[in-house]
Order: sequence, then C-alpha cells, then structure tokens
Amino acid sequence: MATITSGQMSYILDEVVSAVLINEFAELPNVFSTLYTIKTSARARERQTSISGLSQFDEKVEASAAAEEQPIQQFQKTFNHTPFAKTVKVSRELVDDEEWGWFENLAVQLANAANRTMESQAAAPFGDAFTGASYVGEDGLSLCNNAHVNVDGGNSQDNNFALALSAANVSTVRVAHRKFTDYKGEKVHINPNGLLVPLDLEQTAWEIVNSNLKPGSANNDANFYQGMFQLYVWNWLTDTNAWFTLDTMLMRMHLLWYMRSGLETYGDGDLFAGVRRIGAYFRKSHGFVDWRWCAGSNPS
Repeated sequence: MATITSGQMSYILDEVVSAVLINEFAELPNVFSTLYTIKTSARARERQTSISGLSQFDEKVEASAAAEEQPIQQFQKTFNHTPFAKTVKVSRELVDDEEWGWFENLAVQLANAANRTMESQAAAPFGDAFTGASYVGEDGLSLCNNAHVNVDGGNSQDNNFALALSAANVSTVRVAHRKFTDYKGEKVHINPNGLLVPLDLEQTAWEIVNSNLKPGSANNDANFYQGMFQLYVWNWLTDTNAWFTLDTMLMRMHLLWYMRSGLETYGDGDLFAGVRRIGAYFRKSHGFVDWRWCAGSNPS
C-alpha cells in the first residue's frame, strides 16, 4: 500500500483559494498600474543607463563629412527585486468539513492584502519624493530635488517647489516643468499633462482641471486649464499637501515596475499537526530612472 503523505492533503483547497484569489485580484481597482510601466523580468536585477544626449544638427557642407559628436555616459540605475508573501494556517477540520465559503473569503482577503501591498509600495516613491530616504533616481537624488545635476556636477536643475495647490501655483510649476533641459543642456519636449494629488486635495484639483471658468475668481475668465490635465487621485499618498505635475509619456519611460514573479498561491499540509498552510507570493522591484517627468510641490 502506498504511503499517505502530508503533501496529499486536500489539494482542492489550494485550487479554490488560487482561482478566487487571482480573479479577485484582477478585478480590484488600483492606481499604480495607470502610472507605472509594468515589465517582466527573468533576472536577479534590472539595470538602466543614461547618456548625455546630442546637440542640434550642424549644417553640412556639400561633399564633406558630417560633424561628429560623442555622447557622454551619465548614470546607472539598478532595480533589485524583493519578494513579498503572506501565509495563513487552516485547520484540518475546516478542510474535512469542506467549508468552501470560508476558503473563498480567505482568498478574497489574500487578494486584497496583495493589492494593498502593491498600492502602498507603488506610492512610496512619491511619499519619499522630497527626501530621498528610500527611493532615489539614477542621479542618486530624491525624485523632487533642488539640485539635479549631470554626472560631472554641472547643469543644476530644480523640480522641488513649496507651493500650495492652486490654479496660480499650478501655472508656476507647469511653466518651470516645461523648461527642464536634458543632460546636454538642450531643450526637450516636456508636456505636463497629468496632475497627481492625495484625497485631501481632490476637490481643489478637480476645480482646477474641470471648471469652465477660472477657479477662485469672480470674473468670467475662461479656465485655461480645463481639460489640460489627466487627474490622478491616489488615497495611498501619505502627505496631504504634496502634489505633482506629470509628463505621462516621459513617466511611462522612467517610472518602472518590474514583476520578477507574478502573484501566485502555494500550500502545504501537516497531518500530524492537523493544519494546512495557504499563502500567496510575488516578487518585484520598482522605482524611477530619470526625474524630468515629474515636478513636485510640498508647502509643508
């Protein structure tokens, strides 16, 4: 007679939890997937590098060689993948009694926990945007900094502001954002078309973005910013006063989420202890490379 092992204990439990968890997770709302570019990874880490860019084209004299230019290497950014997991113990009696409704609820709770983990992790670089304590860009500085520089220390630029959210201050930050240059000091096309705010600033931001007339004014001036910004309201932003303008095209190039291992379930059983463990796991890294896609303002 074959030996009965703990690994043979109620595989159907894993299947129930797995199916419900994946379906529930896929249906949960999230903001991070609309901000980050999500990439797969098959390596222990991912690296991004940057170069200085090129100057404008030179006029070419007929029958002569075109002018040559040597780009200068700037910075390197490494993304190290981190595992995340959660395990729950289930009694043998629940398995015996086929309490599938309870198991489905367990799967829902695991899916919600995974969703909350990813959302809070994704929002963390914005919570750290003005200090750089945990998240820095390729230049080793915070996302919003008063002195972003080239690898040689030159071309200092500032995307860190201390202005409260208002239509006038959005104008100030937006104009400054559009004037950022590349590592070569050349003008680049920057279009701040996104506005990211916490829940506490949602109403103010909505009025700035959607009002027909100029917000906060008794005059009937048209609202210049009506329809200009995609509004992102994120309840995982921890600072109630900080807000950000975003160039969404550049953001999707430089705000990256690497999924080394997608969300999955696992389980094992112990007949002697009378329990079965059910868990979920994923492994990822995330962060930003260049900073020019973002300008941040924190008045407090």
